[in-house]
Amino acid sequence: MENYKRRMKRSIYLLAGLCLLAAQPGTAADTATVAADMYGTDPIPLTPVQCGQCHPAIYKSLKDNGRKHRFACQDCHQQLHAYNPIRQNWAEIIPQCATCHDLPHGKVFTACLDCHSDPHTPLVIKSASIESACGTCHVKPMEELTKYPSIHTEQGCATCHTSHGLIPSCMECHSPHVPEQPLDSCKACHPVHKPLEIVYDDSNASTTTCGSCHKGVFAEWSGTASKHGGVSCAACHNKHGLIPDCRKCHTEAHDEKMLKKFPKCLECHINVHDLPTKKK
Repeated sequence: MENYKRRMKRSIYLLAGLCLLAAQPGTAADTATVAADMYGTDPIPLTPVQCGQCHPAIYKSLKDNGRKHRFACQDCHQQLHAYNPIRQNWAEIIPQCATCHDLPHGKVFTACLDCHSDPHTPLVIKSASIESACGTCHVKPMEELTKYPSIHTEQGCATCHTSHGLIPSCMECHSPHVPEQPLDSCKACHPVHKPLEIVYDDSNASTTTCGSCHKGVFAEWSGTASKHGGVSCAACHNKHGLIPDCRKCHTEAHDEKMLKKFPKCLECHINVHDLPTKKK
């Protein structure tokens, strides 16, 4: 029995030794062959979709608003996964705008990311005041906003133009004067970069639009039997707030003596929107 136990123990040790040998790596030649197979060809660069599997938010930004930045990721990011938290080496590995772009806004505005805060959505501008680089190209709007201050001046460019080239609807911030007012009628009276300089002519001003604010006057004008009832608001008031001279349309209706005693038409013709008439 004792001999049997010794023979069994020897067999177990022998089997264990064989298993250990089987687990050992092959020869140097075998290892070289495996390495050659694994590293024999250059890897194919990842596609943007493959990059997006790990960076879904960035991929979506490029897909939705990437504009001209919608190209292969490696065209900008030539060093991948090279960030070292100890070295804090972002500046070394993050691409520089100047690699592809010159200074489109001149030497005064060189901090690209102050306005183009996300290079993956380069034309979605999060913040741009009227002192920003916008005026480098858009000279006339900037001059108007500065010369004719209004609430639009205080908002800054990016409040309305959230994306470069976007022309927003006035109705995003403003209520229409009348229901279903067409958008074109807003800009016909209100120049958008100097909105308080309201100028219009008889062809683009609606009496209904005027009446939405000037309700009392509009009611009188709508019900008058005088000839003024057939004349639109803008025919006389071709600038907002303008009180026209009656002689713009009317000749001297009275003799010199009467005009000397009453030089101001409105002393007698008190309500020009509802003049007295013989019509009943």
